[in-house]
Amino acid sequence: MREAEFAYINGNIYTADQKFSRVSAFAVSGDRFIAAGTSEEIRKLCTENTKIVDLEGRTVLPGLIDSHLHVHNTGAMRMELNIVGKQRAEILDLVAEAAKRTQQGEWIVGRGWINDTWEDTSFPSKEELDAVAPDNPVYLKRACGHAGWVNSRAFKEAGITGSTPDPVGGEYLRKPDGTLLGVVTDQAQEPFNRAIPPYNREQLGRIALLAQESFFSCGLTTVHDAGTAEEWIQVWEELYRKKELKVRIYASMRVVGRPSYEELYTGSMEFFRKGLRIGMYDNRLTARAYKISCDGSLGARSAWMLEDYSDRSGHKGNGKWTDEQLYQILYEARRAGFQTMCHAIGDGANRQCLDIYERLLGEIPDPDARLRIEHAQILDQEDIPRFKRLGVIPTHQTVFLRTDKKVADDRLGPERVRGAYAWRTLIDQGNVLPNGTDSPVESCNPFLSMCRNQEG
Repeated sequence: MREAEFAYINGNIYTADQKFSRVSAFAVSGDRFIAAGTSEEIRKLCTENTKIVDLEGRTVLPGLIDSHLHVHNTGAMRMELNIVGKQRAEILDLVAEAAKRTQQGEWIVGRGWINDTWEDTSFPSKEELDAVAPDNPVYLKRACGHAGWVNSRAFKEAGITGSTPDPVGGEYLRKPDGTLLGVVTDQAQEPFNRAIPPYNREQLGRIALLAQESFFSCGLTTVHDAGTAEEWIQVWEELYRKKELKVRIYASMRVVGRPSYEELYTGSMEFFRKGLRIGMYDNRLTARAYKISCDGSLGARSAWMLEDYSDRSGHKGNGKWTDEQLYQILYEARRAGFQTMCHAIGDGANRQCLDIYERLLGEIPDPDARLRIEHAQILDQEDIPRFKRLGVIPTHQTVFLRTDKKVADDRLGPERVRGAYAWRTLIDQGNVLPNGTDSPVESCNPFLSMCRNQEG
C-alpha cells in the first residue's frame, strides 16, 4: 500500500461503494484514496510524515457529477450583466447603469430574465430598452437561452427589419400591428450572435476558470458540457497543460450558435473527421459525444409541441430540422462512434428524436449506444415506454420545477401536463435518469435539484 500523505479523521464520510456506506476517516496518497474506515484504523496507517486533518464531524461527499450544464456560459455569466431573478424594472435600471459606463455603440450583453416571474408576465419590448440605452445595442438572453430581449439599435446592428421573414426554427415576435416587439427566439437569435464581438482567447481562458471556480464551490468535480465548440477545447487544453484547469469535463461537440442546416452539417463533419478524444490530461478531458438542438424552451413557447400551445392558438413552437436532416446528421455521428445528445423539450421534438433513434438502432445496432435525449421534458403518453424499449437515456433537470411549474399548466393544459416531468414513471419502468442543473439556466448548485422545497 502507498504511504498515506494525508489522513482525514473524525468525519461523516459518504463513500461510493454499492451500499453508499459511511465511514469516519480516509487516507490519501497523491490523487488516490488508499483506505477508508474508522478513525482508529486510518491512524494506524499514518507515519510521521502524514498530515492529519481533524474534520470535527463535518460531512464529506464524493465529488458530484452534473450530467448537463454549459461550462462556457456559466463562466461568461460572471463577465456579463447578471439579471437572474430580477424584475423588469430592476433589469432596466441595470441596463441604464451599464449604458453610463459603456462607450456609445458598444454592446451591452446579459442573461437571466424570466418574464413568468414578473408581475406583468408579458414579453418585454424594444422600446423599454431604447428608453434606457438608446445609443448601445442591447442583447439580453432569457434564462433558458432560447429567447433574447433586444432594442432597436441591436436590430439595426444585426440587420433585422420589420420585413425580415422568420427563419426556420425561430421567430421575431411581433406586436398586433405587425411591427417588431423586441423578443427573438431560437434560430432568430443567430443574427445577433454574429453581430456581437466574440470573446478572444484570453477571455475564453478566464471564462473557463471562472466556471471551474463556481463548480468547485458547489461540490461539482465532473461536468458534462452540453454543447462544446472546438475553440473552447483548444483553450481548455492549454489550461490543462498549465495545470490551471482541474475539473473533469465530458464534452459534447456542437456547432454553437443557431446555424443553418448547411452550416450545421459542415461543422459537424469536421468533428466526426477529427474523431473521439478520450481520457486526455490524466482523464480530465473527454470529447466523445455530439449535441444537437431539436427545439426551444417551454417558457419561450419555442418547444415543439404535437398540438397548439394552450395559451397561444395556432402555434406549436419551433421544430428545427426535418426528419431527414436530423437522421443524416445523427447517422454520421453514430458512424463516427459518437454518443448522441438531442435537446428536446416538447412532445413533438421528443417523438422526432425517438423516431430517428429507432431508425438508427435498426441500421447501426449497438447494445451500449447510450443515446440521450436532453430534458425529455414534455412527453406524449404513448412515447414514454419507448425510452426503455430503445434504451434511450432521458436526462432531467429537476431544478427546472422552480420556474417551469409557474407556466406549465398555462402552456400545456390539464391533459398534456400529465406527460410533463414524468421522472417517476420513467424510473419505475427501468430507465436511468441522470440529473443536472443546465447552468447557467439555473444555478450550478446541485443541491437545489435535491431539495423537497423547490422554492428554496
